[in-house]
Amino acid sequence: MKYVYLTVDIEEWYDLDYFKEMKLDKSTEVIPEIIDFLDLLDEFKIKSTFFVLADTLDRNTDIIREISRRGHEIACHGFDHELLYNKGLNDFKKEVTKAKTLLEDVTGKEVKGYRASCFSMERNKLEALKSIGFKYDSSYIKFEHHPLYRNLDLSGYEKKDDLVFQQDDYFEYEIPTLKILKYSVPISGGGYLRLFPYGLLKFLIKRYAKEKDNFLLYLHPFELTPMKINLPSDISKKTKFRFEIGRRKNLKKLRKIILLLRSMGAEFRTLEYDMDERKKS
Repeated sequence: MKYVYLTVDIEEWYDLDYFKEMKLDKSTEVIPEIIDFLDLLDEFKIKSTFFVLADTLDRNTDIIREISRRGHEIACHGFDHELLYNKGLNDFKKEVTKAKTLLEDVTGKEVKGYRASCFSMERNKLEALKSIGFKYDSSYIKFEHHPLYRNLDLSGYEKKDDLVFQQDDYFEYEIPTLKILKYSVPISGGGYLRLFPYGLLKFLIKRYAKEKDNFLLYLHPFELTPMKINLPSDISKKTKFRFEIGRRKNLKKLRKIILLLRSMGAEFRTLEYDMDERKKS
């Protein structure tokens, strides 16, 4: 394993798409609980990329500043968590420009990266990001079996390395998947990371590493805290399962995964640092 990019999408638990139409008790918030995760990163001297949803800023300004103060990269996860293909291009441009400005005002640093909610990137919006001033995107995933994701058109991009594509000075970072039977499965984040026991993940990561040099992890604050969240009493068993499965012990599992990747010789990089290093070479 050569490089690992550890990324976090800073959003609230109730921003998840499958909660969109539900009446929720939003009094419990998970973003403030991310300090334990930050301490874990400090312990391992790992710097990560945090894609921040701009409409969470007003309640979490101090936390975002603390993340930045600890040397992590602050990138953009959009203004809200609506899917990109439900937005018009002009509205998208206005919202993302505003989100970028807000994040830069809070951190005092340039925001270079973007990730679409639910990886719902489209080619015209990818092009728009360049005109707004972003330097890279990380919304590309080959997971055609998921109803929310899109098959992003990367024609004109050159594959520079595993998970890394470039067109001129603009970069696209892919979310890794592993072919299991006939399905491409994103073993590096989301529900699968929580669902699979560590022993199985270790096997899958080692199998992945035989084919690819680079790896990317993607996480969310609700997956990094064991705190109890009050879900509606009428929630379906399926929705409750996909939200709760593996959540309370996920931080301990993540520690094991970090140790595994380190033992495989991986260097942890922020996406910004990786991009800048590649531009030099």
